[in-house]
Amino acid sequence: NCFGKSNVVIGYNVDATRLDSTLPKELQSKNNLFHRICWNFPCSAVKSGQDGQNDAMEQNKELVRKFVANALPYLDEECGEIHMAHKTKPPYNQWGLEKVALEGINRSKGVVNNGGRQFEFKGRVTFDKCTYRGYTPRKALDRKSFPCHDACIYVFGWKSHDNVVGDNSSSKLKSSRIRHSTIPEDELEDSNDKTPKPSSVIPVTESVIDKVRSTHLQNAERRAGKQHNKRNFWSSKGNNGTRNKQHKKS
Repeated sequence: NCFGKSNVVIGYNVDATRLDSTLPKELQSKNNLFHRICWNFPCSAVKSGQDGQNDAMEQNKELVRKFVANALPYLDEECGEIHMAHKTKPPYNQWGLEKVALEGINRSKGVVNNGGRQFEFKGRVTFDKCTYRGYTPRKALDRKSFPCHDACIYVFGWKSHDNVVGDNSSSKLKSSRIRHSTIPEDELEDSNDKTPKPSSVIPVTESVIDKVRSTHLQNAERRAGKQHNKRNFWSSKGNNGTRNKQHKKS
């Protein structure tokens, strides 16, 4: 199939808190490390469908800790990153995702101090659903969707080589430059070049999130308008056909 030809492995019933026992065997090799491990909208399952509410906040925090602890052993030690997309409006912004995720490091069975490089919160970028063609976020226990116009992707990764005390700067700098970080680091720029450079990353602010949300809503209204006009067109066409037939019979 197309997935096999693309070297894609699909796993079912994978538990993000028990990856060592639920991941497909093809992904269990110690040499099979990942550049990115992503989980969109982690949330514990609630039968009522009210995912992520305050009464389940501690349960969801523990879910995030366990995920990070389980994901680290499968993460590339050079350029690996963990990405978690989540909403930023209450109550989700009260989880403290950027801090809670790092609390899971000490529980990991894998590398937690990669050559003196700590695992850290790198920052966040706007989650733009338009870049995930065909993707629809779903709740934990049913197929109902939810709005994600306010969502961001929280990025966690290894601290730059340049921040490690006692490293061989020439070899480590060369190694750090070949890393592909989602959020560019100032340490990778030429320190001798004082020429101001435009930032390649736009800071996530409320105005940016509002702009993304507004764009999504406008696109949704445009699609709804097209569908409405299409239904009216076929309805009108059907009525005209009925009238024509009646006219011929008379």
